Amino acid sequence: MNYYQAYRAQNDTVPSMVRQGFYWRLMILGPVGLLFSGCWISFSLTACLNVLLVHFGGPYGWPAALGVNLALALFGAELIGWEKRLKGSASAGLWLGRSEADAQMRFADKMQASS
Repeated sequence: MNYYQAYRAQNDTVPSMVRQGFYWRLMILGPVGLLFSGCWISFSLTACLNVLLVHFGGPYGWPAALGVNLALALFGAELIGWEKRLKGSASAGLWLGRSEADAQMRFADKMQASS
């Protein structure tokens, strides 16, 4: 089972789910992996950081950039959630599910039962 953080905008009936945990996509692709989630602000900030580290880091620039990729993989869910809150969504709880669709179904069942 995976944990998913639900984020819902004002008029959205279906929330967007952000999986909590390690993101291999961000470890391998680095900041480019954030584009798959639609996180343009986080992408631009971390890409600029990687470029600065590689350019001015000397012999330690590439290992430092790999360290940034590791930090992105560990804290990717927080960055994606931060971006969603910047775009006006609010947190709607933490949900369990085998997949994103399963977690959305649990969320919908809870909302239907409470109304």
